Parts: sequence; C-alpha cells; structure tokens
Amino acid sequence: MSKFQIELRKVIIAISLLATALLICSCRTGQKTDEASITGSATIYMFIGSYAAAEDPGLHVYSYDQESGSLKEIQQISGHPNPSFLAVHPSGKFLYAVNEIGNFMDRREGSVTSFVIDKETGGLEYLNIQSSMGASPCHITILPDGSHALVANYSGGNIAALPVSPDGTLEKATRVVQHEGSGPDQRRQRGPHAHSIYPSSDGSYVFAADLGTDKVMIYRNSGQDNLLIPNPAAPYAEMEPGAGPRHLAFHPGGRWIYVINELNSTVTRLDFDNESGQVSVLESVTTLPAGWDGASFCADIHVHPGGKFLYASNRGHNSIAIFRIEDDGRAVPAGHEPVRGDWPRNFSIDPAGKRLFVANQNSGNITIFNIDQNSGDLTCTGEELKIDRPVCIKFLAL
Repeated sequence: MSKFQIELRKVIIAISLLATALLICSCRTGQKTDEASITGSATIYMFIGSYAAAEDPGLHVYSYDQESGSLKEIQQISGHPNPSFLAVHPSGKFLYAVNEIGNFMDRREGSVTSFVIDKETGGLEYLNIQSSMGASPCHITILPDGSHALVANYSGGNIAALPVSPDGTLEKATRVVQHEGSGPDQRRQRGPHAHSIYPSSDGSYVFAADLGTDKVMIYRNSGQDNLLIPNPAAPYAEMEPGAGPRHLAFHPGGRWIYVINELNSTVTRLDFDNESGQVSVLESVTTLPAGWDGASFCADIHVHPGGKFLYASNRGHNSIAIFRIEDDGRAVPAGHEPVRGDWPRNFSIDPAGKRLFVANQNSGNITIFNIDQNSGDLTCTGEELKIDRPVCIKFLAL
C-alpha cells in the first residue's frame, strides 16, 4: 500500500469515527428531550366542571405545572347550566360537558355542550349543544376513535350515542338505549338510573353502570352503524342487591375492571375477556374503615397509571380509600386519607401519577394530595382551589 493510500485510509477512518460520535451525541440528545417531555415540560391544562346556574361560572380552566404543582387560572365560563361532568376528545381539540338538567327545550331531557380548545392558551370556545335524550345526564365519555360521545342519563335511565363531526360539533343522537328494572332500595332504586358509561380501550365494548338496577350493562360496538348493541355473550354483570353501581375503572392491563358501588360502599372486581366481552364477578371489598356506622356513599374510583394502587371516594366519611393492587388483581385495603372538605364527588390523578385532586362538592374546594410512588399513600399539600360546588376534574397533556 502506497503512502498516499495509507494517509487516505486514515482520513476515512477519522471521518467515520467523527460521524459515529455525532450520531451517538444526536441520539442521546433526542433521548434527553423525550425524557423531559415525559417528566413535565409538556403543556397541561386542567378543566373543572361544577353545579352552577346558567348565569354563574360553571366551567373553569387552569394551566398546571406537574413538576412544581403550581396552577394558574385561565378562564371561567358561564352561560351553561350544571356542566357537571366533562370529557376531552382523544385529539385534544375539543371538550364536552353534560348539562345536568331535566328541562331542555321544554322536554324532559338534559343536554350536552361542545367546546373547541385553544391549544395555545387552553381557553374554551362554545361550538354547539344537543339533547342528551334523557333527563339529568351525569356522565360522558368519547369513543377512542373520537367518532361518538356516549352519555348516561340518570333520571332518564338510558344511554345515548351522539356522533362527533370533524369540527368537533355534536350531531343528534343516533342511538338511545333504555334500561329496565329496579332494585331493593325503594328510595333510590325504583327504576333504572344510568350513572356512567365507559368504552373498553379499543372501543369494541361499552360498560354502563346502572345504580337503579344493580347491573353493569355490557354493549358491543361493531362499526359506526352498530353501536351500543347488547353483548350476546354477556349482556350485563350483576352486583349485590342494593349495591348501586356508580362508576368503574379499568386496570392498565385491561383484564380487570373495578366498580364503585354507591349504596353499600364497596368496590367490586370484574374479570373481563376482551375477545368475547364476557365478565365474571370476582369479589367485593368495603371502602369504609372497620367500625364506621355513619351514613356514607361512594362516588368515584380511579386506578393509578402505574397499576399498583386504587383509590375510591367516600361521601359522608369524607375520605379517599386507598388500596394496593396485588399481582392477581385483588384490591387490598391500605388506609384512608381525609379529603379536607365535605362530600368528595369526583377526583382525578394528574397525567404523571404524582398528585391526586379531589372535588369536594359541599365545601366548595378542590384539595390536592401528593402520591407516594412506592406505597400509594396520600399526603395533603395544604393547597386548594376555591370553586363553588365542583364535580369533575379532567386533564389534557399536550
């Protein structure tokens, strides 16, 4: 090999080493950027729904820094009666609120209102309103593909599917299913009371908790024109008589579903087969401490994003019940944390799983708790938001 060839080879090797170093540096830089976005550099908005007269502010928007926990008010919105429960569209572009009323357009129905979200500011702008097709709508979710809003009407005892247009506006309901039946509690269960509605992770099944009939109804979705069809393999899962199922939460693994029962203050675990839609009732556990004999009614339930902890709210006992989730899915009681307020309606865990926010309806405050990532225990931060009759808290991470 000539001297020139040797020198040329050295130059090529040097260039190759330099390119490799630059590539490694680039990859590491990209990795750091990804980590930063996960740990809190993303923009996060918090939307709060409450009970309010039309002339009062019922919707509240905040920006949230999940690293520091700081909150900054962005907007208050009036003109919409009782925007109690909210849902964010999977695209992050739209927000939907049920109007928990019973006299929309002189009919015994409630309504659903749509808003567009300004991703730069978090502000909401009204789009349109539609009937919920039943009185007192109390829960709303959006199918994972964003195609429909699903609504549970408490007093109407039914559920409805409303198509979502590409611009975020709601169309009239194309499917309404009336529940039938009753339960042993003559004051609360004389007829059906659809209290919540949730799709499975892929949207192929929908679960509707009915407090009045002690059942979690199971529906099958098979295309845009075949929504909320009773699941032939298992049309419902039956709770204990007088339990009063209210809300439910899916385990991240998808196999287990946890149902919060309002009337007998229990959590029931279900085993779910995503292929057939069949559900088996496994066991129930109380949300109250031993020896408690006062009146208390469960409200909301959430599984921590890591799948190791479960939380449930007790109205009356005014606490968050804490459970550890075992490898086999069992929820094991692990204590109670006072909510520092009265009548904890719904609550929410921030996207990073670091803090838990509780909407205390009667005391008009939202209290904030740090979550111990190893034990699941809650520690009150001492900070709170003063909001009249808060009900629902939803986060949007961009």
